[in-house]
Amino acid sequence: MKYAEFNIDSNKIEFLNSIFGIESVLLNGKRISKKFSFSGITHEIKLQARDLILESKYKQFDKKEIKLELKENGVLLKEQFVKIDKKQTFFWMLIGVTIGIAFYKLLNLLYEYLNV
Repeated sequence: MKYAEFNIDSNKIEFLNSIFGIESVLLNGKRISKKFSFSGITHEIKLQARDLILESKYKQFDKKEIKLELKENGVLLKEQFVKIDKKQTFFWMLIGVTIGIAFYKLLNLLYEYLNV
C-alpha cells in the first residue's frame, strides 16, 4: 500500500508499507530499499551525488500515524504525517489477540500438567 510520495528535483521517492510490516522505498519506480519494521526504520537513498535518508516512525498507540522524514546530511528536507490504514491496525490487533489466547492456553496446560 502506497503511503507517501516525495518529489526531489525531477525524481519521485515513494514509501510503501504492507500489512506485514514490510516497508519499501521506490526511486522513480524502482525498489531501492525493502526492510521489516514494527516501529519505524531508516532507509538510505542514493540520488545522483546526494545521500538521502528516509526515516519512518510509527505512532501506533498514540496518534495512529506514520511520521516520514526525508533528510540530507542530517538536515530535514521534507516531512509527512500519514494515518495508519485501519486494515493494518486490525491485522496487528488480531495477531495480538491470537498470541494472547495461545499463550493463555499454553500456560493453562502447563499449570494442569504440573499440578497433576
